[in-house]
Amino acid sequence: MTTLDKTVRVASLAVWAICIVALLSGCQGVSTATSSSATMQGKVNHIIFIMQENRSFDSYFGKLNDYRAGTFNAPRSADDLESVFTNPADDGSTVGNFHLTTTCIEDDSAAWEESWGDMNRFNSPNGPLLLDGFVHTGSGFAVSNSLSDTKGVRAMGFYNGGDLTLPYWFATQFATSDRFYTPAPVQTQVARLWSMAATSQGFVHPVEDTNSHLTATTIFQLLDKASVTWKIYSVDTDPGTGKLITTLRDFQPYGLNQESRIVPIAQFFTDLQNGTLPQFSYIEPSFISGRDEHPGQGTSIQAGADFVGSMIRALINSSSWKDSIFIEAFDEGGGLFDHVGPMIDGQPIQELAAGAGGQAVGAGMYSTDSFAQHVPNPDGIPPQDLKSTDPAGDFTRTGFRVPLIIVSPFAKPNFVSHTPMDTTAVLKLLETRFQLSNLTKRDAAQADMSEFFDFANSPNLNPPAPPTQPTSLPCNPGAAAAALGGPWTPP
Repeated sequence: MTTLDKTVRVASLAVWAICIVALLSGCQGVSTATSSSATMQGKVNHIIFIMQENRSFDSYFGKLNDYRAGTFNAPRSADDLESVFTNPADDGSTVGNFHLTTTCIEDDSAAWEESWGDMNRFNSPNGPLLLDGFVHTGSGFAVSNSLSDTKGVRAMGFYNGGDLTLPYWFATQFATSDRFYTPAPVQTQVARLWSMAATSQGFVHPVEDTNSHLTATTIFQLLDKASVTWKIYSVDTDPGTGKLITTLRDFQPYGLNQESRIVPIAQFFTDLQNGTLPQFSYIEPSFISGRDEHPGQGTSIQAGADFVGSMIRALINSSSWKDSIFIEAFDEGGGLFDHVGPMIDGQPIQELAAGAGGQAVGAGMYSTDSFAQHVPNPDGIPPQDLKSTDPAGDFTRTGFRVPLIIVSPFAKPNFVSHTPMDTTAVLKLLETRFQLSNLTKRDAAQADMSEFFDFANSPNLNPPAPPTQPTSLPCNPGAAAAALGGPWTPP
């Protein structure tokens, strides 16, 4: 649900009545497009968006409140790991949350089957939300891929503000959310389709698995129609094709004819220096060169955080800072534990709570959680490529929470949004700012993200210098499994 812009003056009780009815019906999409667009006009001229890889909110920002209170004296406003939660392991034991002491962990999966299994250990799409399957699915992934953590312990680990100093600082100095979701229970390749088109057109698995492509309209086509400039800045080159990596080529024929606007990441820094940044910048992360924060041997989460920090520092020190919004999110949760359930169409948000009697799934902690969430199938297309082992779900629920960082001179300092939304809200922000049509029912249902910003007061043109991001944590993926009893050998 969007927050009405402060400049709006409601002239009649009838207008208030309409808004109240929408709230009571659980509507997520009360439109503020006109007021928000008018407010952003002349204020925001550049929007930059990057999604890093495969981290849940709890695994990344699990100790955000400790950092906020200790470093900024800010309120403990985030729904993070205030309690130790557990998941059952397949050997009959339980695994609780623990602090990771390694900059890399073994990989895990948020693919369709595993995501449903995380929600309910027995993969029941019609069963209750239990949030009890993260260790189980982590174990299965390790066994299937000959990894050492066959107990699935790594799924319960988290980092703190000492490990991820720069992301924690940006999220607190500027703004963040503890209700920001992957748009569907899907893995990286599919989640990134949603970030461009607000749909995957029925795909739950990577399109390359079936040599397929999408024909859906992308945000870039809407920008073209409105004469809004854009570029895709890509960090890595595909060794097979020799081309810069981008999801846009999965949209055909349009995506195959945009090579001139797919450029190396070095051009981003050059454009900042020269004052030639386009109105929309979509950054494809470091998939191959190890700075995308993806779990896996040799991929340092600290190196990835430092790399994104270098982009934000360059923006702050450029002439474009005065009218820019930098958005960092993660494409999906990577199969890593999160104690807050997904948005499910027609249902309130639920989450795990721990007390003297143990832990149980119950009502979410915010008033906005109690509404029946509006999570429409974007285009009416059901899953088209389900495998025999896949649960027969639909696109009427999101995946899990992911970290979000909003950096802008207009960002509200120390702000934590509790408004449920998924990553297609970034598309809604673009549509609002540049007065574009919606792509699908899904982005139309999102908040337009205007609540993160204060356009009425003077922008923060000279923020404090960001701290240094440590990169010295050792890469020892086996440390995660060893922390709580070591690997388990399936019978």
